[in-house]
Amino acid sequence: MKILSLIFLCGVVWLAGCASGIIAPAERPMLNGTVWYRERIALPTTAVLTVRLLDLTKADNGSEVVLAERSISNPGNPPMAFSLPYPFGGIVANRRYVIEARVEVEGRLRFFSAEPHGVTPQNAAQAHDILVTMTREN
Repeated sequence: MKILSLIFLCGVVWLAGCASGIIAPAERPMLNGTVWYRERIALPTTAVLTVRLLDLTKADNGSEVVLAERSISNPGNPPMAFSLPYPFGGIVANRRYVIEARVEVEGRLRFFSAEPHGVTPQNAAQAHDILVTMTREN
């Protein structure tokens, strides 16, 4: 009888745990893609790739809002993959968002995204390929 009671008690505890409604936190939405350049040169190991998601809706008055930013040390050579988590509800209709990418070597800008790469609610889940241009000082 004691064994039967113990099995019953374990079953009740197990069912209570299943029905507790504990839900794992949802992962933040991500922008994924690659950054690449046309030049046939290798990046040194000191290179840093920085990718940012900007809200430029009010850029005409000089304000840009950084919604997300990620820096990757020693990103390798192109194509350089990135994953950029951004806040829930961060990309909504009727706003202007762009992904900006830059590559610095020892603190000096080497490549930058010269053309804006737009992000909309419709293309946010797709892979984004960002072309960066070499600076003139190089």
